[in-house]
Amino acid sequence: MNKILVVDDEIGVRESLRFALKDKYKVILAGSGKECISQLEKENPDLIILDIILPDIDGITLLKEIRRKYQEIPVIMLTAVSQVKTAVEAMKSGAVDYITKPFDVEEIILIIEKILKTKNLLSYIEILKEEINKEYPVEKIIYVSEIMKKIIEIAKKVAFSDSPVLITGPTGVGKELIARYIHEKSPRKELPFVPIHCAAIPETLFESELFGYEKGAFTNAFKSKKGKIEIAGSGTIFLDEIGEIPLNIQVKLLRFIEEKKFSRLGSNEIIESDARIISATSKNIEEEVKKGNFREDLYYRLSVVPIKIPSLKERKDDIIPLLEYYIDFYSKKYRTKIKKISEKAKEVFLNYEWPGNIRELKNVIERIFVLNPQSDIINIEDLPEEFKTKKKEFISLKDEVENFEKNLIKKALEENNYNQTKTAEFLRTTRRILRYKIEKYGLLKNGKNFNN
Repeated sequence: MNKILVVDDEIGVRESLRFALKDKYKVILAGSGKECISQLEKENPDLIILDIILPDIDGITLLKEIRRKYQEIPVIMLTAVSQVKTAVEAMKSGAVDYITKPFDVEEIILIIEKILKTKNLLSYIEILKEEINKEYPVEKIIYVSEIMKKIIEIAKKVAFSDSPVLITGPTGVGKELIARYIHEKSPRKELPFVPIHCAAIPETLFESELFGYEKGAFTNAFKSKKGKIEIAGSGTIFLDEIGEIPLNIQVKLLRFIEEKKFSRLGSNEIIESDARIISATSKNIEEEVKKGNFREDLYYRLSVVPIKIPSLKERKDDIIPLLEYYIDFYSKKYRTKIKKISEKAKEVFLNYEWPGNIRELKNVIERIFVLNPQSDIINIEDLPEEFKTKKKEFISLKDEVENFEKNLIKKALEENNYNQTKTAEFLRTTRRILRYKIEKYGLLKNGKNFNN
């Protein structure tokens, strides 16, 4: 139950508010500024209703003190009709709203509900941001490979420009993470980062999602709505999978990039925006241009600074650091005993092809933690079935060479009708060495030795 602190020197006002709110909230009362501070320290309320006039301190002065020490607690000012001008001053000092005496109980309840709902939403957003930063920490992109070092250096340099960036690479390599890294390192880092997942938007809704719409612009448009570009303001727009943007929208997107202006659907009003564009794709856009699926002029406008992220199998040096990072991350998230991985299991991870790249690696580790909460080490037996099947193919260099040699000798014997002398000459070796290899690899004709 949310706590509400009511601060007023009139006992009648305090009791009226306590009676009106007690069914929904825990109500704490204070009759002075000193008592307010005491209750704040003891109760940590979720919201404060504060009278402007108190016996021991001016309400505005107390408000400023509350805002300085308890920034997260919203304050509603309580004032007489004649003090509305002072209430406006209080709003400028950090109050979220004000109520005039005599007050309407239903109005107060609605105002409180609205403020607490907003507070909860903001708290939830902060939690989501923390979760995103924990799981995808832009300050701690995991890499040791030289190729990723170069990519990060490019990202740092381009962060301080306004030039459009096109990030390419297969699915799951971390294109959005690099886009967020560029945003966080840029002067726009305090402004919104708005991701637009182009593949997830139906073609008929694309224009309204990007540019917004006015009330009545189409059927069921009962009220106006801002588009993602308008929401981004002067922040960063991340267009993920740009290869999926319909051709008719590509024309309008190109116009926006060139002019930095757009209009909502159903409106002639021009809206200006200096949002930064970062886009990404797993498609070969140059091929899409040749096929006529993507405008060449838009491609060149989006790819002023191209960044290509290689697949995980092309930067295997990063596999073990990523593995160790996600083991540590999920051991904390799920509070399990798993802290490390066996050397044999590491070898399997290093030799796996990783078609889903980092996203697949992350999902595999999480699956292991969910299914094996009592383990203290990840072994081969804990890996998914496809890994167990693959692991038999991972053999040593010595075994690989011997397999090659065995097949080479077998093929040469077959071509020379199992004549050892001819086969030795064919392989440019001696008959004695050939005979030793035949016995070693069990290449006897019909299971028996032969002397020719």
